[in-house]
Amino acid sequence: METCSERLVRELKEKGFHISTAESCTGGLVAAAIVDVPGASDVFEEGYVTYSNRVKEKLLGVCPETIEMYTVVSGQVAEQMASGTQEKTGSELTVSVTGYAGPLDAADGTKAGTVYIGTCFQGESHAKGFLFEGDRKQIRMQAAEEAVRFALERITEGE
Repeated sequence: METCSERLVRELKEKGFHISTAESCTGGLVAAAIVDVPGASDVFEEGYVTYSNRVKEKLLGVCPETIEMYTVVSGQVAEQMASGTQEKTGSELTVSVTGYAGPLDAADGTKAGTVYIGTCFQGESHAKGFLFEGDRKQIRMQAAEEAVRFALERITEGE
């Protein structure tokens, strides 16, 4: 049976699209899930691990005001990460992840396991929020799996 990552790579190839990633709490797991698939080099362009706010702002163009207003773990930041990645790379599809993997809740009260996944497909950005359970590793793995699933959902909408 085809995995989500395998299907994503296949769909991207069939459509002639490319993908790039920007990750925070997943630390490259989304990119790894994609490049684990044979033939990923035909579709995967770039992957960034933007763990600090400074790098999200400097590299991806996330607005400091957005972080200040909504916090770095928000749908708004996930969308800006995804759209900034698309502007930087030119990939038709980009996916971003920002979240708190835990084990403790954030200083602002945000629960451990809160994750936002953003996508930008041909200039249109969307974000989804999740609350994952488990230890730090489990939360990160779940977030990476959902990011691949969300990316696949975006390029197969309407099929």
